[in-house]
Amino acid sequence: MPSLDFDGDYGRSYRKSIQDSIPGHDVLHEIARAAIRSTSSDAQQVLVVGPGPGDELPELLNACGDAALTVLEPSELMLEQCRKTLSNHPGSSRCRLLPCSLNEALGGELNGARFDLVVCHNVLHLLPSEEQNAMLRELTQCTADGGVLLLSAYSEAEDDESQREVFQVAWQRLINRDVPQDRLEKIRDSRNNVVFSLAASRVAAVLKEAGWRSPLQLYQGLFIRLWLCRAEGAITG
Repeated sequence: MPSLDFDGDYGRSYRKSIQDSIPGHDVLHEIARAAIRSTSSDAQQVLVVGPGPGDELPELLNACGDAALTVLEPSELMLEQCRKTLSNHPGSSRCRLLPCSLNEALGGELNGARFDLVVCHNVLHLLPSEEQNAMLRELTQCTADGGVLLLSAYSEAEDDESQREVFQVAWQRLINRDVPQDRLEKIRDSRNNVVFSLAASRVAAVLKEAGWRSPLQLYQGLFIRLWLCRAEGAITG
């Protein structure tokens, strides 16, 4: 199965290409920052899964001023960019960077760890549908009682006609942004081959199975969604 090369050309051009491939990328992160400040500013333990170059990490340190951040990023190139992003931040000493996936971390150094806030942007759609359930369960398992999971992903409408309409608008947006034809073809060919839709019903089903509240959709920009998910119970120290 093909994949996005985060340690190659894709990773080196990530900050530019993400603006084309994720509609409303900056708005999504603006809303995510507001959600973190409104729900989790007192978090003590924060987990960030797959932050890419780590552009959201400085604001996360600002928003959760007493928190220790654990960052999981399997790409060495992305991890190095995270280090550069954090290098001049006064709270960088509160941030631990681990070169691994969530599954690897929970099977090792983070076995049994629980976090008041878990942030996972644009990672789940890199997994085929049969693997998405497993990662969603892992995300719920490492979130503390009463904690918050902030989740975003590519998520198609679940009826074909609506998705066709959305895709046509999204395609025209890329044309309007003067995306080259060869990149348009790569984006088209990646759909459910490299990037896989995370169905809203799948998120809701896994949270229900875990005894969580229904996810709250905070934002949708064409086929990108942002959910605020909260575990039942009181946050433990």
